Amino acid sequence: MKKSERIAAIITSLGGVWIMVYGWHTLKLGTIYMPDAGLLPFLCGAGLSILGIVWLLILRSTKERAHEREEKKRLWHRPLLALVLMALYGWAMESVGYITSTLVFMIAWQKVIEREKWLKTMIIAALGTLAMYALFVYLLKVPIPPEFFIR
Repeated sequence: MKKSERIAAIITSLGGVWIMVYGWHTLKLGTIYMPDAGLLPFLCGAGLSILGIVWLLILRSTKERAHEREEKKRLWHRPLLALVLMALYGWAMESVGYITSTLVFMIAWQKVIEREKWLKTMIIAALGTLAMYALFVYLLKVPIPPEFFIR
């Protein structure tokens, strides 16, 4: 069991408990027939706590492999790259537009983080961009930044 995963599972469980306490004491639960503001956070906190405990139990039941230690040494830079890509995506959305920035972000994510082949990368990026565009524009009616060539 990896120490970092064990810590993350414990933090997840404790965070869920904290959300439950906050929902119960600060926001008030109400009743099942007249729910108050704290009922949904309480239920979400309970779900987080349960998932954290299950995660901890799963970690205890699996054995750590030797190649995972080597992989850990090689993959330390991926979270940092992911953070940089997400920050660039947020910045680029305002300057070049939603579709272009989302497409470039998804291509970069697939090539840099996931290390996929070009055909799979292009299919995922194109379908993902179209699906998110349709979701936000047509289903959720969210205005998105126009493209740089449409402005």
